[in-house]
Amino acid sequence: MHIFLTGQIQVGKSTLLRRVLAACPLLSLGGFRTVTAADVPGAVGSVYIFPAAGPDVPGDDCRVALRLGPPRGVEAYPAVFEHRGVELLEGAENADLICMDEIGFLEASAPAFSGRIMALLDGDTPVFGVVRASRDTPLLRFVRTHPKVRLIEVTEENREQLFAEVSALLRQALSLR
Repeated sequence: MHIFLTGQIQVGKSTLLRRVLAACPLLSLGGFRTVTAADVPGAVGSVYIFPAAGPDVPGDDCRVALRLGPPRGVEAYPAVFEHRGVELLEGAENADLICMDEIGFLEASAPAFSGRIMALLDGDTPVFGVVRASRDTPLLRFVRTHPKVRLIEVTEENREQLFAEVSALLRQALSLR
């Protein structure tokens, strides 16, 4: 079983994911995390892709997007997904758990990265991640409708009580492996 949190922007999905993972410090993690940093003047911030269990070392080689803000939108760098993203997913199935925080629309032009995500979801290593609720791409549809995926909607009203539920589901997924 794979567990994906979904919900509105800034509702606390990634925060919940981090809290649950922090409660399981002995797990070996594969996969990735995305982090936004306000590091470019005139922009909302850069979006970086980092190892799930590794350090946050920002650089152009791991910047997957630049959030320019309204009305300019987002400038995506699919080549970074195709290189660094695929690299972060290589061998991820050998970990106890694969982290995918977050899958959104930026990966739409990254077929190798998207393909690797799809292959891992077809596998048996549990995946714990965040999937964007809004937008519709083939990858997002694949994740949301995959028979091994359990989608959990995070809202402002339920996000605090979800910690226990998601933790229990994650323990169950790990025990099935």
